[in-house]
Amino acid sequence: MPHARPLRVVSTHLFSNQRLHTGLLDRLAAAGADGVELFCARQSFDWRQSAQVEALAAWFRDSGPQLHSLHSPIYTDESWGRSGDPPLDIAHPDRRRRLPAVEEVERVLELAEALPFRYLIQHLGAGGDDLSPARSEAAFSSLERLRMLAKRAGVRLVVENTPNALATPANLMEFLAATHLDDIGVCFDAGHAHLPGFLLGGGGVAPSWELLAPRVVTTHLHDNLGQNDDHLWPGAGRIPWADWMPRLASRPEIPWVLEITSHPADPATFSQLGETWDRLAAWAGA
Repeated sequence: MPHARPLRVVSTHLFSNQRLHTGLLDRLAAAGADGVELFCARQSFDWRQSAQVEALAAWFRDSGPQLHSLHSPIYTDESWGRSGDPPLDIAHPDRRRRLPAVEEVERVLELAEALPFRYLIQHLGAGGDDLSPARSEAAFSSLERLRMLAKRAGVRLVVENTPNALATPANLMEFLAATHLDDIGVCFDAGHAHLPGFLLGGGGVAPSWELLAPRVVTTHLHDNLGQNDDHLWPGAGRIPWADWMPRLASRPEIPWVLEITSHPADPATFSQLGETWDRLAAWAGA
C-alpha cells in the first residue's frame, strides 16, 4: 500500500566523522525523520562493536523512526582509508582482495538478527575502477553469495550507481539484466547520477533515472557542483531538482534518503533537515 507521502530517511553519513550515539538519533527524530540509514564507518557506527550495536538496537525498538537500511562499509579502518587500507571491493578480480570484502559484508548482514533492517546498500567496486569481464564475473560471484545470505536474514540486497565503470547507470542495468539477479534492487544516488560521464557518473539526474527507475527501491539524495562527490544539501549544488523531483514523487513508495556530509555540531544542521524536506516537497510539486 503506497505511503501518503514518501518516507523521510536520514543516513548517518551525516555523522560519519564522529561517534554515533542515541542522542544524535533523538535529534533526527525531532527533526522529522521517519527512518534512519546506518552508514557503516568504524569511526561513527562500528558494526563490529557489540555494545554500540546493542545500544542502537534498543533505541530502534523503543523509538518512532524505523531502521530503514544499512550501508555496507567502504573501509575497515577509522579514517576513510587514510591508514593505507584499500577500500573493500566485492568486485575485485583478485580473490585475496575480494573474499575479505565479502566476509565483511556478511558480518554486517549478521546484524539483522539483533538490529532488523530492510535493505543493505552495497557498492560494486571502488571509485574509478574500469570495466572488464573479470570484474563483472567477480561482482556476480560476490552478489550470488550475498543475496542468499541476505534473503535468509530477511534483508533485500540493493546496489548503488557509483562513480566506477561497472556501476554507471547504463552498465549497472546491463550487468543486472545479463546476470539475471532479478531480486537485487537499485539505490538511486542523485549526486552520483549528476556527475559527468568522464568522471564515471550518470551524466545527468533525469537520464540516469530513466535508466534505473524500473529497479529503484530506495535513494540517496545529495547535491554537488558537477566535479566532485560533494554530498551537499539539495539546492547547494547544480542538480536541477525542480525538473527531476516530480518524477521521483510519482513513485511515493520510494523513500527520500538524505545522505549529506555536514557538521552536526552546528545547531543549524538539524533545522536544515526540516527545511530540506520542505524544499524537496516543493520541487516535487513543481
